[in-house]
Amino acid sequence: MEYLDTVLNSFPVDTGSTKRLPLRDTSETTRIYRVEAEKSPILWNIHGQFYLIDTPAGRKMACFPHLVSGELSDLCLEAAHEFKKTLNELGLISKNSGILHILRGSGGYMVDRALPDLPLTNIRTQYMEDGYRAHSDDSRRITVTYSDYKSTEIDTLVVPDTYATGRSVEAALRYMFRQGLSLEKVVLYGFIASAGIERVYKLLSEYGVELVVFAICDITQLYSNNYDMPLYGLDEHLYKETGKIKPLGSVVSLETLRDMLPHYVPGMDQPGDWSERHTNLYNGYGEETGDIKGHLEKSIELIKSLDELNRKQPWYNDQIRKITEKEITSLQNRIYSLH
Repeated sequence: MEYLDTVLNSFPVDTGSTKRLPLRDTSETTRIYRVEAEKSPILWNIHGQFYLIDTPAGRKMACFPHLVSGELSDLCLEAAHEFKKTLNELGLISKNSGILHILRGSGGYMVDRALPDLPLTNIRTQYMEDGYRAHSDDSRRITVTYSDYKSTEIDTLVVPDTYATGRSVEAALRYMFRQGLSLEKVVLYGFIASAGIERVYKLLSEYGVELVVFAICDITQLYSNNYDMPLYGLDEHLYKETGKIKPLGSVVSLETLRDMLPHYVPGMDQPGDWSERHTNLYNGYGEETGDIKGHLEKSIELIKSLDELNRKQPWYNDQIRKITEKEITSLQNRIYSLH
């Protein structure tokens, strides 16, 4: 309880705008929250329906970057089935719905496996000049390089993806709108930052399309590199670039935050290098395996950098040290297991 109070007092974490929904069809361990955006300092200028989907699988995906490959896929599929149950109970999906995959990462969320009867569109976008943990916020630097989109009659488009700035889905949707796409609502699902939501909202507003958001565990603020999406913590990139200390937080329920605290390294990017954590993702031409070892090594590097920064803060304690050391050990063990 003392650590929870420390987090709430040290970071801009918004727990007050979440309200749990009493759904019947989801598993007992699943918690669905409606976010009242008008009450949230993180979402106050964006309109739509906003939900948090909290599952044991989702929390593991967010807290443990050492979870990769088949183990991660199993968790993603478990979470996707709870997402499906939620959509059905809230009446947000119908026989006229469809799924959009932004290649390669969307497939990792396993929504098409949970909803196999829905038509699937694949679009790949390419970042120009961007690299790992170094994304610009300029939409002109991203382009569609592959598409199998064919005009279909759908009213709802479900888009599982990782939303940092939202540039990829913006490029994909603009491409589809230019091809004649007409629909009533877009449903986002995945690890999601408020900056990504804002970009998609502005785009959909141009076309009179309703926005519905389902974020895994929380809706985050974004690092200054337009990439990392922490539950809470310091902007490690900004500190390394300028020496400035900037606390970041998220919209999250108190129950979810309490359950994640014992496992989460403050400042850690929750999705990590999402595509690289998976095996056998479709890239538009065939199946492709991510650079799992690279993801694990980069995660260790980031955690060590975060720990160096976190140790200098008044809120750092022995619990954080143990969480950090445990995750580094888990990452190292997973690397050894690849040999």
